[in-house]
Formats: sequence, structure tokens, C-alpha cells
Amino acid sequence: MIRFDQKFLARAIENWEGMIADEIVGFLQPKCQQIITEERLRHLLDQRKLRVKFGIDPTATDVHLGHVVPILVLNIFARTGNHVDLIIGDFTARVGDPTERDTGRVPLSPEKIAENKTTYVSQIGKYLSVEKVSIHHNTTWLNPMSLSDVFGIFQSLNLAEALQREDFRERGRKGQGVSLAEVCYGVLMGIDSLHLQTDVEVGGIDQLLNFQQCRTIMRNAGLEEEVILMTPIIEGTSGDGRKMSKSYNNYIAVNSSQADKFGKIMSIPDRLIFQYFLSFADVHQRELDELRIFVEANPFEAKKQLATVVASLETKNPDDGLRERDTFERLFSQQVIHDDDYVQLNVEPGATALVALYASGKFQSKAALRRLFEQNAVRSVTDSVLIKQDDQVPEGGWRVRVGRRMFFKIDHSIL
Repeated sequence: MIRFDQKFLARAIENWEGMIADEIVGFLQPKCQQIITEERLRHLLDQRKLRVKFGIDPTATDVHLGHVVPILVLNIFARTGNHVDLIIGDFTARVGDPTERDTGRVPLSPEKIAENKTTYVSQIGKYLSVEKVSIHHNTTWLNPMSLSDVFGIFQSLNLAEALQREDFRERGRKGQGVSLAEVCYGVLMGIDSLHLQTDVEVGGIDQLLNFQQCRTIMRNAGLEEEVILMTPIIEGTSGDGRKMSKSYNNYIAVNSSQADKFGKIMSIPDRLIFQYFLSFADVHQRELDELRIFVEANPFEAKKQLATVVASLETKNPDDGLRERDTFERLFSQQVIHDDDYVQLNVEPGATALVALYASGKFQSKAALRRLFEQNAVRSVTDSVLIKQDDQVPEGGWRVRVGRRMFFKIDHSIL
């Protein structure tokens, strides 16, 4: 049996300094849906070390694996000795990226932005060596700009081009307004690129129109247009066609446990395995055919190998993913449950199953936990009897299974 997981995890800790341009591009291609332009990227990589930019707005507190896809592209550039500029968009977060929005964003307060951004570097640092990265906040250069500076850039742009966006037109058809601030979002990104003298910018394919504005602004300023690498917007774990998003509850949080990451990967539809491999592993272009054949012929094994890679991404230690694989196989193939698989809960007499389980802190919300009860996903381990949310914890306690991977030992508190 081919062990792609072991190959990719061993590769993740290799020294890539001095890698030639063709090899770098070979690792970048599988992660990108579009490159503008690949020919210029190869040329630049042959000439010198590049300044590579990626921006993320702190509009929420949590980063999920959908956000990590372009960050892993950045990691390739950093590992090959190029200069990476990571922008925490504390200024642009005030505007809000209008891309694919059917309504305007509610403006965030400076206090909320400051709260959100406090954990961004630590979360991103799980997948990118931040000691090799220059971290910026774009308030540093955007706040001091004068109206004269801004209008000098505006005068070089065509309003008709800025408005030729399907998301803006759709909002107009629905009677939803588009603020001037939203129209200017791509301009602010372009100013970021001017300030940093960017050679390459990385982001999702949904950012295409913003990136085109960046290139226009750089051209109008007499600079070479930046190369653009756009990653796909990956589908969420539920497989219903919607992108990975906290709003759809189909995401894998960066801050979740390795066990949670492994389990959620095992829940994805088989048709997502290949794309997830490309997004989260260091796959070279020449390996695509062999990997695709393996995934199609052995989807269950391929999914376990993918889950092993994802569970090990943060530490780059294969043992972490392999440990989660062993636990998964023990619980689901061998049906063997150890005492340390259980989360111990102590509750007051009369507590209901809903109250007891929610107190564990393992569930996103009471509503999410109620849905599990409604889906008949909560059962007694000893006799597989269905447990309802209003059932009271019995005097002798419970051993409870929630879904496929969560186990709880619930006892009454000792007074």
C-alpha cells in the first residue's frame, strides 16, 4: 500500500533553501486554481528572491482550515528563501471586503478589530514559520495618508472598471446599496502592494477582481505588475457544495484538537479527498496522476492518510497523526474503548443529559448539541439505548457516546 501520508509529512520538514524555480512552481501549481502569470513567476524566481504578500482581515476571532490554504502557499515561498509579508488588515477590516457579499458588512469597531487580531498571528503561526515572515498592520501606512495622496491614486483609476463586479450588480438588482468604501477596498489592497513593493500576491480565487485592481494601481505607478497566485475556495466538510465557513458549521477550526481534525476529515465525502490533499499536503505536479489513481481506488485508506496529514500539519510530527489514526481504528474498526477515551463529567442530581453534556465545553452551542439529540446521535455505551436531551442522569451515572468519536463518563457530584 502506498503511504502518501508518510511521504508528504517527511517532505514537510525538508530544507528547501536553494530549490530551483521549476521545482518551486511544481509544488505551487497543485495548490493554485489560477496563476497570473506562471511564465513571469518562473522568470522572477530564476532572477532573485521575491517579496510575497498575503493579507487577512481580522473580521472574526477564529481562523479555519479554509483560510490556511493560501497560508500553505506562503509557506512554500518562505521555505524556499523568499521574503513573505503577512498583512493583518486592521485598516481594511473597517471597510470589509465586499467580495461575494449580497449585503454590506456591518462596520467593525476598532475595539472589536483589536480583539480579533490578538490571536491571528498565533493561529497562522501553526502553519507558517512566522519567524521567517515580516508581519505588518496596514493602519501603519494607510492611517497617515493625506487626501492628496489618496486622490492621486483615484485619478488614475476608471470608476466603470471598479463597478464591473457581479456581486455589486446583484446587490443593485436586489435594491441593496454599495458603499463608496466597499468600492475602494481593492484600491486599499493596491496601496498595500505599492508600499511593500510586492512581487507576488497570494489569496483566494474569489479575490480576482481585487487583485486586478492591485495590478492596475502598480502599473499606473510605473511599477511591474505583481504576479497573482489564487487558491481554490475549498468546499466545507458537509459536502453540500458550500464553501468552508463558520456560518455553515462545515469548518475545521485551526484551534481544534488533533482528534477533532482527524475525525472531521474522516467525515468528508470521498469526492473531496483529492482536492483536500492538494490543499493541505506538499504535492508536486508530477505526482498528481498517481495520487488521483490511489484516491479513486482506495478512498477509505486515502481518507485516513489525508486525516493523518491534517492532524500532523501543526506540529509536522508524523507521530501525532499516526496516533490519531490508531485511535480511530481502535474505536471504529476494533470497537475497543479505553477509560482514557472518556471525558469525565460530574453534575448535580437531577441534571439533564443536555445540561450535563453542554457543561463539558465540547460543543459549539446548545443549539448544535440539540441537533445531535434530534439526529439520534446520543446513546448509552453499555446498551446503545437512545438518550433524549431531557433525560436525567441516572443515580449510577452514565457512559455516553455522542456521534462517532466523543465519549463521556457522567457521574453525580459528591456532596
